[in-house]
Amino acid sequence: MKYPWSVFGVCCWAVACATTSFAETSFYVSTSGRADGSGSSQHPFATLEQARDAVRTAKKANSNQAFTVIVKDGVYLLSDSFKLTEEDSGTEQYPVIYKADHHGGSQLYGGALLYKKNFKLVADEKTLARLQPEARRNVLVCDVSQELKGNLPEIPLAYKGAEVGPFLYVDGQPKTIARWPNKGEWVTFSKAVEQGNDKQPGAFEFKDERMARWNMADGVWLHGYWTHDWSDEVLKVASYEADNGVVRLAGIHGYGLAKGTWGRKERRFYALNILDELDAPGEWYLDRKAKLLYYYPEPKAKHEEIVLATLQNPLIVAQRVKHVQIQGLTFAYSHGEGINLQDCISMTIAGCTIRNIARNAISIQGSNNRVQSCDIFDIGATGIILNGGDRRTLVKGNNVAENNHVYRFGQFNRTYAGAFEVQGCGNIVRNNVMHDAPHMALLYGGNEQLIELNEIYNVQQETGDVGAFYSGRDWTSQGNVVRYNYFHDMGGGGQGQTEHLMGIYLDDCDSGDTLHGNLFQRAGRALFIGGGRDNTVTCNLVMDSLISFHFDSRGMTWKQWNQPGDGWNLEEKAEKFNYKNPPWSTRYPALANTMNNSPREPLGNVLQNNLLIDSKNQALDFDKQVREVFPKLVSEHNRVVDTVGTNKASQISAELKGFDGIVAKADQPIDLGLPNRDIRQFKKSAAIMRMMPALAEIPVEKIGLYVDAFRRTIPTR
Repeated sequence: MKYPWSVFGVCCWAVACATTSFAETSFYVSTSGRADGSGSSQHPFATLEQARDAVRTAKKANSNQAFTVIVKDGVYLLSDSFKLTEEDSGTEQYPVIYKADHHGGSQLYGGALLYKKNFKLVADEKTLARLQPEARRNVLVCDVSQELKGNLPEIPLAYKGAEVGPFLYVDGQPKTIARWPNKGEWVTFSKAVEQGNDKQPGAFEFKDERMARWNMADGVWLHGYWTHDWSDEVLKVASYEADNGVVRLAGIHGYGLAKGTWGRKERRFYALNILDELDAPGEWYLDRKAKLLYYYPEPKAKHEEIVLATLQNPLIVAQRVKHVQIQGLTFAYSHGEGINLQDCISMTIAGCTIRNIARNAISIQGSNNRVQSCDIFDIGATGIILNGGDRRTLVKGNNVAENNHVYRFGQFNRTYAGAFEVQGCGNIVRNNVMHDAPHMALLYGGNEQLIELNEIYNVQQETGDVGAFYSGRDWTSQGNVVRYNYFHDMGGGGQGQTEHLMGIYLDDCDSGDTLHGNLFQRAGRALFIGGGRDNTVTCNLVMDSLISFHFDSRGMTWKQWNQPGDGWNLEEKAEKFNYKNPPWSTRYPALANTMNNSPREPLGNVLQNNLLIDSKNQALDFDKQVREVFPKLVSEHNRVVDTVGTNKASQISAELKGFDGIVAKADQPIDLGLPNRDIRQFKKSAAIMRMMPALAEIPVEKIGLYVDAFRRTIPTR
C-alpha cells in the first residue's frame, strides 16, 4: 500500500518522537519543554495545546489506538482556557487520556505568581495615615501593574458571588479582602429608613463613627443578609449621613431591607474593600487604579506561593467531546470555573484536585460523564454540577459523581452553592463526603436522580431556612431517590438559627421524592415536607435533632400555591412537560391526576418504619391541616422514642395513625447500648433493632469514601 507523503511522515514522527506501545501512543508535556519539542519524554512539549494538536494529527494517521498525554510535575500558568473540541474525542475502545506523571504533581494555575521579595513595607505617608497604628508596622505593598495589564473592570453596584477579580491566595489559602468587622464577625441593624425594592435602593439606620472616616469616593461595599437568611448580596454604599446615622445604598437588593423573614428581625452585614480597615493578618486590598496590592502578612505564613488569580474563564473547556479522561491533575487559582464540560459524552475526571476556584469547580452538561475520587475544596460556588438527560422524554443522563471529597464550597456565593447540584434526569451522586459551608450541601431538581451513601456535616454555618439537601417549589421534580445518606452536626455554630436548619428539605410543595434509609444526628429539623405530595419517607433513623419530622400544608394555606408570576406556577410547570400524557402519565400517574384530586392538599405521602429518638424540641411538627388530612395518607410502623423521660413522645396524639411512642421514666432511662452514641453503630444496639427491625437493611458500612485506584487513603475528619 502506498501512503501520501504527509501521512507517512506523521506516522514515522509519532513512532520516533513519542513513547509507543501496542495500541497506545504517549506524548509528554513539561515546564522545561520547548515550542519545537517532539513530545517525547526526553524532548517534551511546553504546553497542553501542543500535545492536543499532536494527538489530533496522530489520530488522522491511525485512530485505532489510545492516546495518553502525560503532564510532568510542575506549575503551568494558563493565560486562557485549555480547549477541547469534538475533534479531540477518543472512542470507547481507544480513549484519549490527559494524566499527571505523578498524582498531584502537575498543577494548572489560572493566575500570576508573585514573589515575597517584591513586597515592601508601606512608605507613602498618605497611605500610612489611613491605616491603623499596628497595621502601619506590618502592611506590605507590591506593584502588580505587570501582572494586571490594561484597565481593571469596575466593581458593580450590586453583585452576588465572587468579587471582581483578581483575587489573592497565599500558600494555598484564600486571603480576606480588607473588611470591618474582621473575618467571622458581623454588625447588625434593625431599622430600615427606606426598605427599597427591586427597582429602588434602600437605606437603614446604623450609628457608628467609624463609617464617617471611610473614603466613600474609593468605594465601600457591604455584604449582608438584607431580608432573608437565605439570600445574601454585596451592595455599594452611596453615602453615610453621620448626623443621623443613615446608610444610603447605591446597590439594589430585590427583597428590600428588613422586610420580614422566618427568623430573627435583626439584619447583618460587614463592610469590605476598605483600605482603612486593613488591620488584621491575612487581609489584603487592591488599589485598582494604581495597581498596588496591599497585604498584611500572617506571622506564621511561609509565603512560599503567592498567587494572584486572574483568569476569568474556566481552566479547561470541553465542547461536544467524547471518551476523554483527565487523571491526577491539580487545577487551582482560577477566578472563573475549574472544568467546564458542555454537551460531552463519556468523559471522566478522576483523581484530580480542584482547589481555590472562584466559581464552580466542575460543571458538566451531557451524558455518561463521570467525576471519580477527586478532592475539591476552597471553591467560590458549587463543587460539582451534573446536568444531563432529557426530562421531557425521561431519558436518563447517567452522569455520575462518586467518591469525591468536597469541602469549603460556597465561599463566595454564600447561598445556593453546594458541594453538588444535580439537574436534568437520571444522574447519580454516590459515596461522597461534603462538609464545611455556609449554606446547603446539595441542590437537586429534575427527575430520577439517585443520591445515595453520602456523608454530610458542618454545613449551613451562616444561614437559615435551608436544607443540607434541598429541592423545592415543583410538582414535576418526581422520581428522585435520596437514600442511605448520613447527616450530622448541622449548623456548625454559625449564625443561622438551628431550628431553621433542615436535613432534607422538600420545600414549597416539592413532590414525588423517596427519602429512604437515611441517618440523621444533630440535624436541626431532620426531615421536612413543605406541603408536597406523593413523597415516600421510609426507614429513616433520626437521633438528637431539634425536630425530627416537620410536615406542613402550605399548599392549603398559602395563596400563591399556583399563582403565575411569582415563581410557584405549579400547574404551569407541569404542563410544560405534557404531564397528563405518556411518558409522564405512565411514570407518574399520581401527578397526572393531581388537579382532579384536591391539588392543594398534601396527599399521597407515605410514612413507614421511621424511628425518631430523643428529639430535643419536638418529635413531630405537623400542622393542623396535615393532621386533618392524615387519615388519607399511608402511615404505619413509625415510632417516637424518648430515652430519658422528657415526655416528648406525648406529642403524638391518638388520631395520628401509624405512630406510637416509647417513653422512659425519668429515673429509669432506656439504655440504647450505642457505642459512643454514634448513630453509625446502630446495628450494634439491640434496643434500636428491637424498636425498628426494618433499619437492618441500611448499608451503613458502605457510606462515604472508599479506597480505589485514584484514592489511596481516606482523609481523617
